Amino acid sequence: MMHQRTARYVSAAALFLVTLFSSQRGNAQSLSQPTPATSERGKEADVPANQIANPISGSDTNDPSEEKTTSSRVTAADSWGPVATEKVSLANLAPFLLPYFNNGPLFGLPGTETGDFRRRTQLSGDWGGLRTDLARHGFFFDLYSVSAYQGVASGGLKTDSAFIQNTQLSINVDTGRAGLWPGGVFHVTLESRYGSFSPQNTFTVGATVPQYTGLTFPGPYFVHDVLPTEYFLAQALTPKFTVVLGKLNVLNLADPTLFGNSYKYYFANLNFNKNPMALNFYNTTSLAAVGVWTPTKPLTLAAGVFDPNSEANNLAKKAFDRVNIYGFAIFSYKIGGLPGGSWAQFNWTNKPKIDLEVPFGQLPSGANSEAVGALLGVLSPQVVPINYKSTSWVTIGNFSQYLFVKDPSGAVAEKLGSGQPLRGIGVFGRIGYAPEETNPITRDGSVALLANGLSDRRPNDSFGLGIYHNGISRPLKDDITRLTGATATPKNENGLEVFYDFAITPAIRVIPSYQHIWNPLTAAVVKNERGADVFLVRLSLTW
Repeated sequence: MMHQRTARYVSAAALFLVTLFSSQRGNAQSLSQPTPATSERGKEADVPANQIANPISGSDTNDPSEEKTTSSRVTAADSWGPVATEKVSLANLAPFLLPYFNNGPLFGLPGTETGDFRRRTQLSGDWGGLRTDLARHGFFFDLYSVSAYQGVASGGLKTDSAFIQNTQLSINVDTGRAGLWPGGVFHVTLESRYGSFSPQNTFTVGATVPQYTGLTFPGPYFVHDVLPTEYFLAQALTPKFTVVLGKLNVLNLADPTLFGNSYKYYFANLNFNKNPMALNFYNTTSLAAVGVWTPTKPLTLAAGVFDPNSEANNLAKKAFDRVNIYGFAIFSYKIGGLPGGSWAQFNWTNKPKIDLEVPFGQLPSGANSEAVGALLGVLSPQVVPINYKSTSWVTIGNFSQYLFVKDPSGAVAEKLGSGQPLRGIGVFGRIGYAPEETNPITRDGSVALLANGLSDRRPNDSFGLGIYHNGISRPLKDDITRLTGATATPKNENGLEVFYDFAITPAIRVIPSYQHIWNPLTAAVVKNERGADVFLVRLSLTW
């Protein structure tokens, strides 16, 4: 049975804007000045790649030694670098921005490969040159699909298998390249999920968050729908301040680490893609207004207001009758010359939450099972009288650090600045705390190791191993124990996942994975199951 809390996610959508600010470091060009003009494709490197950095990585691309090396890499042969524009282009100055929006690689940016099928980064290629021409004029069209076969081998709510098909179409319009106005990007994403017909056939583990992140797109209940999950404008107002206005897919944009954030290519379990506490605050998509400020090079601050009611299937249902107020700070640094970064984040909401210390009024006779279902989110709260707390909050954080980088030192800043994964080994983790009277998960932690491209013969393969802990609210445990007459005694939930991404080509990936989950909350209460074994095979295609 689908857990109702899977529809909510903490948002930090503005983080991408940091890339814009880092790209401005050491760049004398203002938002009103044109990019130096060139007329030939082979001379596109007028904006040096050393001006483009990923601030989360902490890479200092103004270092003179790096500048010489990086500039030499952007030659006439690099046809995917900056292009000539009369108005400032974010795709030129901050190419990391668009892969971040899409949560996947883009055609037409550094790292793109065409021609031979075995090396091609997009299956459909260049469309006879049309796709390159569109990208050079600011129009980026990218399609992704993930086909997943899921099997619960033991435990959980049900030992069964399911097929899930996710498809994502993303369109980005760079207003500078398109000749419209400087410093803007308009982004639209459509998403769909097909395959198994109901949440009962897919959310079969009974854990606190989905065992497969793809089950949350375009929303946990939106099966066999094609829906817009994002449409927003990101606009730089000054070199240090940018705004984002529109509807954001918070599951893609929130709480990212430096690497390993996409279920299309890396970990499947949502605990390794986002902090699970977010599920008590946000839907998958949210109307938002966000501002981001970068006062100094290693620090970025942001805050915004997010609507907790909007979803992919509505524009503004009861928009902002309640709010989430979110703020974060990003710190970037290097340890031993290797890139790393951390986030500190806080969210406050005035959307009422169930008071887990005194959750119900006078229950009708025989309504205990309905009350338990309401606490677990598998039944509507309207079936029993609910007591609410008027406000709640959560504080979360993450870190990421490379331990080893295989790429040449001169290529690191360029790859990070354009959103390409580094070859090497890194570790990332998340942690969170929230009041136990209003949050089913009151503390959590996860840590994961990711290795990418270690073999020269298989430079696109990756491997990951992660573990997580979700501490269940003590009042919630007591409520369930009391309502079930002590026949159910919930415990804290723990899990692990291991995967291997086998890249047949850069655009075709087969990703088998295994998860074991200890004490999945809903399964433990409903069926007294103390574990679940989940096997998953994904076929990921970048079109």
